[in-house]
Formats: sequence, structure tokens, C-alpha cells
Amino acid sequence: MFQQRFVGENTFLADIMATRQTASTLMAREGQDVALLQTLLTAEIACILRYSAIAISLEGLQKSWIGAEFQEQANDERKHMNLLAERIEQLGGVPDFTLAPHRAGAPGDLAKRVHENLAAERCVIEHYQDMIEYFAKHDPMTAAMLEEIMRDEEDHTSDMEDLLAAYGN
Repeated sequence: MFQQRFVGENTFLADIMATRQTASTLMAREGQDVALLQTLLTAEIACILRYSAIAISLEGLQKSWIGAEFQEQANDERKHMNLLAERIEQLGGVPDFTLAPHRAGAPGDLAKRVHENLAAERCVIEHYQDMIEYFAKHDPMTAAMLEEIMRDEEDHTSDMEDLLAAYGN
């Protein structure tokens, strides 16, 4: 499990961890499938905002490959958001696209922000792993969808590791 010591000043990770904690509480109760999927939807929206902000940041605009990479990741997260929203509707819920507790983060050192993103992505992957295990027991269709999304999230971590290597971090 992702440990609190990695949070520090990483508000992005703190927000993702709070969403994951909400899900942990919900898993203890029955009939919370829509609410659990909503926690993932909320995390995806936070990632869309964060990655879009980096894509159009000074670094992203000055170095087109950085902007393109983060725009691609934001587009992937948007695809995940749509899949989750559609599944929430299929299960009889109404997707909530508000983002009250999350912050996109202030511009700053790109390497620092990528490190923060990497930590948050790893936490998101753990969140997906928890949800896959939960849904596999009673809703294999949702579990399969979550596994597909998690593979993309794992690709995002690899991409961020590559970005850090390019910056010598």
C-alpha cells in the first residue's frame, strides 16, 4: 500500500489518496458499486486537469514533445472517464463530474511535477487493483473494463519514468 511518507507537498497524490481512502470505506458496505466507480471517475478527472495543465504549461509549450506527451495522457484519462461514466449509467447511477477536493497543482519545476504525477499514478494503479479485486467477485464486466484502464495507467507510469530519464532524474 502506498505510504503517507511519499505525500509531502504533493497535493496531487494527497487528493488521489483521499479518493482511494473513500473507496476503502465504501468497500466495507454492500451496494456501493456506483459510488466506488465514482471514486475512480473523480481520480480520472483530476488526472485530466493535471496533465492538460502541464501540456499547456510553459514547459509544454516550449518543448512540443512534452506538451504532446501530456496531452496524450490527458486524452487517455478522458477516455477512461468516459468508460467509467458510461458504466455508472449502465448500473443505474448518475456520473458526478464535480471535482471539489482535487487541485490541478501550480506550475513549477517540470521534473518535480513529473515525480508527483508518477507517485499519483502508482497510487491510482493500486486503487484500480483494489477495485478489480472487488468487482471480480460479482461483476466481471466492470472488472474487465477496469483491467483495461489499469494497463493504460501502467503505460503512463512508464512514460513518466522515460520523461524523468530524459531530464536526468
